[in-house]
Amino acid sequence: MPSIRCALACAALLSILSPASAPAQTQHPTIRISNFIPDDSVNGHQNLPKDWTLKVWQGQPDVRLVNENGEPILRLRSDKAAVSIYREINLDLTRYPILTWRWKVTKLPKDGDARIMNRDDQAAGLYVIFPRFPSFVNSQLIGYIWDSNVPEGTVIQSKKNPLVHYVVVRSGGQDLNKWLAEERNVLEDYRRVFAQDPPDVGGISVMIDTDDTRAEAESYFTRIEFSETSQANLQPPPNRFVKFQQPELALPK
Repeated sequence: MPSIRCALACAALLSILSPASAPAQTQHPTIRISNFIPDDSVNGHQNLPKDWTLKVWQGQPDVRLVNENGEPILRLRSDKAAVSIYREINLDLTRYPILTWRWKVTKLPKDGDARIMNRDDQAAGLYVIFPRFPSFVNSQLIGYIWDSNVPEGTVIQSKKNPLVHYVVVRSGGQDLNKWLAEERNVLEDYRRVFAQDPPDVGGISVMIDTDDTRAEAESYFTRIEFSETSQANLQPPPNRFVKFQQPELALPK
């Protein structure tokens, strides 16, 4: 059940973190979010990335930094668990609308399905958080997910929290065990989903969740960045535009 959990956890995180902990915006064309530098002091858990905070909703956390060809990689595993890590940022989407990242899923919760309340599990989700006052109950989230069964391109409003929307970037097991590069125009996605211009981004969350289906999953993340313009050399090409599929999506009036 990542939607309501992620919303509440992100809101709580944003309310307690100091603005000084957020990465500063610069004039550079790209802002790297995934500073996956080990910091064993974070939350008392070993091998977590510096400036990220762990939240455990269910089960035992299995979050670790690994190294692949000299590059730091975030590895998430779940066994009937729901776990996320968060980082506070302060970012203007009108300046940096393009979100890119690389991820790899090696094991899916086969019965996971974001359309069904008691099967709402995903091996991998990257959430963009838009805090609004009061942030604990009013923050909006767009979750870019790898779902086991929902078709790619689908947008789903959470069954538990109408301010959370999933964008299904990948679906099923066809591309398991492959590193895939993704790109989304978050500014345009927000306007399409919420029918208005966005506030500043206040945080990023990475999540793995298999507690509903009582399953296991594993995923990897690296190179999470916001950019001024689309990355021309991105492979594979950027995802197609979001397809709103009714009745799963109900836009706010």
